[in-house]
Parts: sequence; C-alpha cells; structure tokens
Amino acid sequence: MTGATAGIGREIAAKLCAAGATVLITGRDQQRGAAVAAELGATFLPADHATVRGNLDLAQRLREDVSRLDVLVNNVGGGAFATRMLTDEGHEATLALNYLGPIVLTQALRPVLASDVHIVQVVSSALTMHTGDPFTEPTPYTAIAAYAQAKQLNLLATMSLARQLGVRARVNAVNPGMAWTPGVQALTPQAVPAWRYIWPLVRAMQRRALPEKAARTPTRLALDPIDTGRFYESRGTAKPLPPRLRDPALHDRAWRFALSTMEG
Repeated sequence: MTGATAGIGREIAAKLCAAGATVLITGRDQQRGAAVAAELGATFLPADHATVRGNLDLAQRLREDVSRLDVLVNNVGGGAFATRMLTDEGHEATLALNYLGPIVLTQALRPVLASDVHIVQVVSSALTMHTGDPFTEPTPYTAIAAYAQAKQLNLLATMSLARQLGVRARVNAVNPGMAWTPGVQALTPQAVPAWRYIWPLVRAMQRRALPEKAARTPTRLALDPIDTGRFYESRGTAKPLPPRLRDPALHDRAWRFALSTMEG
C-alpha cells in the first residue's frame, strides 16, 4: 500500500499485517519507512509518488519482484502547497500526487493484479468542494481547491476502473474521515481560506480525530468481499455520487486523461 509510513496509511498497514496479510508499504523517507516496516512486520519500498515517473518506476520494480497482488491500497496524498507548483514533468503538483500518480500506478500494475483484486482508492470529503468542470483547474489557486479537484478526478477514474475489471474485482473509493495526520498538521489558514475565521476551532477538532479510527473502513474494503464501484464514507456506508458525477463517459475520460500522462 502507498503512503503507509505515517498517519492513516500506517494504521491501515498495521491492521492488514494484524490480519495476516503480507504487506508492502511505500514512502519517500527511507529511514522512517524502514523503521515502520520493521515495527509492523511489513516490507518497505521507497517511492517518489509525486511524479508520474516515480510511480512507473515503483510499478516496474513490483512487477519484477511480485507475481500477484491481491490488494492495492492507494492511500498516498496530500498537498498543502501554499502556492501553485509544477512537478518537473509539468503537472500541477497536487493533481500529480492525488490523482495522476495513483491512477498511473494502478494501470502499470495491472499485469500482476489478481482477477479478484481489492483496490481501495483513498479520497476525501473535500472532493465535493469542486463544483465546476472536473477537468478545469480552479482559479484562483488555493491548496484546498486544488486538492478537491484532484480527489474528485481520482474518484471518477476509480469508477471507470471498477467497470473495466468487472464483478470479480472489488474497486472502491473511500473517504476515511478526518484524522490528525502529518498532512493535516501541515495545513495553514491560507490553504483553506474558508476556515480562517474559525481556525482554532478547526484545529481543536482535527487534533481529536484519530488515524486509527479513520483506517477502519479502508481496511474493511481491502479485506472483505463487498460491492465494487462504490464510494464509501468513513462510517462504512456506500454513498451515491452526486448526479453530475455519475456519467460513465466522465469516468472514462478521467481514466484516459491520467493514462495519457504515461506517454510524456
């Protein structure tokens, strides 16, 4: 699973290890990743999830070393970038981390995915904050607006993948809910302008939100034989998509757009 050296990802990995799964975790920090893997009984793979190239490199290493993946949890994400940034590949940084990377990685791993694979895409309730064209970058730039668009596109592409893989696979997106994670801790009032007047209250609520609790539904989706092509909320219930996000053509467009970056 990706992004599993801290926060919600670490808690999901811990639960998967406790369930007896053989778990591979990824992250950028070699020292921290190795320490977490040793503590959990997992295997750490360093990865640059911020770029398409980094995700493709990880997929190649996995294809060479692993014959089959039964579960894929794409948890990596974040993006409290105070100002708009581009990756060295020319992609908006939040979009690359939260949407392009997870979808590209999933596609590149398809040769080793089991036919009944469970794929869990960790998204966010913030995705509903992007109310315009999913493919139009919000202006003016704010960190939360860029994050909302990226997670929305991730959700749309996930729905496309669920149809592609058919009923044997279990492909779902999940909003794990609020948690006090390194990514949340890095937020500033500038990242979420709408919260600036109630910032102390927001931070107090965030500090009480446990990553362990947020990990419960993603873990269940990774392990249990449930429906496919659904969007789950933190309490474990499937939630209908807003009407404007239900069009299969829109889902397929989001999938194809991410894959087009693999050619760059």
